[in-house]
Amino acid sequence: RNSPRVRRHSRGRASAAMTREDARASASTSDAKLPLLLAGVACALGTYAAWRAKATNAFKASYALAWLTLGPAAILYAQPDRDELEKTLRAKNAGGVVSAEAREAQMRAMRGVAAGGEGARGGET
Repeated sequence: RNSPRVRRHSRGRASAAMTREDARASASTSDAKLPLLLAGVACALGTYAAWRAKATNAFKASYALAWLTLGPAAILYAQPDRDELEKTLRAKNAGGVVSAEAREAQMRAMRGVAAGGEGARGGET
């Protein structure tokens, strides 16, 4: 039987499964970088060869495939590694625990600026 109580208890397992799926997704994107790049370069060379041979249909096909492979490969290579980014963010946030009072003061200052005041611009003495 699937009672609500059983579903509530399985949430912990679901979150653990999500982290495993995130790890698999991260690994699969890093595994896909090189094949996408190589396929994109091959398509780009095919585009050049088709252009030189004046083969219009081959040029169009290779041009489209070059965009579809080189674009994602460039994005995968340009974006930061997820694990390194998480470590950096955790390190920055570890010492930066802000008290509720300080957070409330920041919110008041931002509201003052949004309302057109000088609260957070350093104009107060």
